[in-house]
Amino acid sequence: MIEPRVDIVTVLWNSAVFLQALFEGLANLDYPRDRLRLHFVDNNPGDGSLEAVRHQMAHWGKRLPEIIIHEPKSNTGFAGGNNLALRRAMQDGIEYAYLLNPDAWCEPAALREAVAVAESDRLIGSVQSLIVLDQNPQEINSRGNALHYLGFGYCNGYHEKREKVQSPKPESLKSSPEVNPPLVEKVKSQIAYASGAAVLYPTRVLQEVGMFDETLWLYHEDLDLGWRIMLAGYHNLLAPKSVVRHHYEFSRSITKWYWMERNRIAVVLKNYRLLTILILLPQLMIADLALLAFAFKGGWWKEKLRASAWFFRPQTWAYLMRSRVEIARIRKVNDRRILEVMTPVIAYQEFADPLITMFVNPAWRCLFWLLKFVVVW
Repeated sequence: MIEPRVDIVTVLWNSAVFLQALFEGLANLDYPRDRLRLHFVDNNPGDGSLEAVRHQMAHWGKRLPEIIIHEPKSNTGFAGGNNLALRRAMQDGIEYAYLLNPDAWCEPAALREAVAVAESDRLIGSVQSLIVLDQNPQEINSRGNALHYLGFGYCNGYHEKREKVQSPKPESLKSSPEVNPPLVEKVKSQIAYASGAAVLYPTRVLQEVGMFDETLWLYHEDLDLGWRIMLAGYHNLLAPKSVVRHHYEFSRSITKWYWMERNRIAVVLKNYRLLTILILLPQLMIADLALLAFAFKGGWWKEKLRASAWFFRPQTWAYLMRSRVEIARIRKVNDRRILEVMTPVIAYQEFADPLITMFVNPAWRCLFWLLKFVVVW
């Protein structure tokens, strides 16, 4: 059997310090070199990342597959940088694209196991590797990301033990007219969306649902793509035996809050049906006010106000309308089905707060139950 062709895509940004480990993992992958290509996108010219790539290329030599370097001459964001390489992969007829963070290290079977899961059914739209913490490879960074029904996204399984996920109790997808029998039998790990740090996408699915939304630029672009994949009738899965170590550090940069809040709301307004948005509007407004108070407390209120102001621009609403038209074109699944894979709680250690645990999450659980009772479309 001839393995499908895979392009591995890494977007560089101040990445030089991580590239020795990245290349070591790539050189040791147990996947045929003639079925692989590597793409490196230099998103921060002059930061030393591209020079470090060339140094590692010389060091590892023939142990590496073909390498393609993209130099956009500016920072195109996570979305734009990956799309640059994804377009090339699709133009060349490559079957799969595997996105890999520069601060990651692949275990030898990582790509082979991810491809095996993807090849098991045509309804699989993305496959995330089991991402463990490089600082402690026995602990999980993400076993698939959680999608809150108000648009928040976070790493699922953070700090759980690796063996807990790799030896799970058998379970399968809920049977439905939109899930064919082979998938029900084979799949044991459906996730809400795949982290862009280590994820395999079939290029035929990307051709149907679109690539990353470049307007989002940074943060929530993988959430948005995962949501669209589900809307088109595909499933996002975890490959527990495909393991990638990630040098993960939760960013506490104030600037990131602008992108996270702006993009969270944009993704909600793009992907839900209009009636669902109208029902959710009171909750979205209350959450927004609560986040503004949280922003004042955390010192990032300017970013929060700037994110909110973005929605008062005519260009923003033109973009949202265009996006909704495109999503209506690919939609095969209703909002009720999407709610089934969402979560009503925030269960992420970096956001641990007694107020959330004792009051907010219980309230969200009740409201989410009511929402699922009402939303039948």
